[in-house]
Amino acid sequence: MIQYSAFRTWQAMQKRSNNSILALSVGAKHARREMGQAPDPEIKARMLLNAVPLTERLDVTAAEAKRIFESAATDMAFLAIPQVVALHIELCVETIVECQYFAGRIKQHDKEPGWWSVPLLHKTVRFGEHKTAAGHLLDFVLKLRNTMMHGAGKVDEELEKVWKNLPPAAKARWHSLAGRPFTYTKVGVLPTLGWPEIMATLAVTKESAHEMNGRVRRALTRAQWAEVIARDYRDSTTVGRRRFNAAPAGHGVAGPELDRVVQRLQGHALTYYSDLAMTPAELRAGRDAVR
Repeated sequence: MIQYSAFRTWQAMQKRSNNSILALSVGAKHARREMGQAPDPEIKARMLLNAVPLTERLDVTAAEAKRIFESAATDMAFLAIPQVVALHIELCVETIVECQYFAGRIKQHDKEPGWWSVPLLHKTVRFGEHKTAAGHLLDFVLKLRNTMMHGAGKVDEELEKVWKNLPPAAKARWHSLAGRPFTYTKVGVLPTLGWPEIMATLAVTKESAHEMNGRVRRALTRAQWAEVIARDYRDSTTVGRRRFNAAPAGHGVAGPELDRVVQRLQGHALTYYSDLAMTPAELRAGRDAVR
């Protein structure tokens, strides 16, 4: 599938976040097991983990450390979920910025030109298509993130309403991703949060990003894609804007008559936009349009 520049950057960042979160999960579970196997539960944890940097500052017993590592998942959720959602919001922003190069592709709003609320971002990057299960769950994790950032993580009436009003397919999807439904006892208390909710949030944003990528593909014409490729190549490679703009136009569209920038554009298009099968003539027109 085509991976436009903003999506490729987001994908690399999400992969790093995913691996980091999994590494933290593995580390916490390993440390908890080590604490549980301590010969004396009152021994200091730093004595058992003396080969690990910073553990000298962990001034608790093995029994206390085990409880800390058991609760690490909840604590990580309060850090990871907002970060994952923020990363996805950045993708939405970059998508709008990229599509605003083309008149009429982004529906204008009645707010200040540079002001976009997150719900409006999500609506805009749907490009008029219906909201999917991933889209509904994105609204939910956004609301969950807001309660973490502004409400100390406690379930409020608005979050409860968003969860209860999710379509059955979206709730079932969350259950399949997390291995359990979103669980809370009542408004005003913390919900059940841990690695399952973190992994589900990662999966929801990934599904939403892939859907967004598909919508962008359908929204742009081939000529516009040629411009996207040219701009992506110009801004993300060592060719530099000066060399890109100064390259001679050449006289032909095939073989040795291709100038070097168009030749490099072909390689870039084959690497990242192979599904489009762009021709040299289309790439030359895209290059000339953004010079």
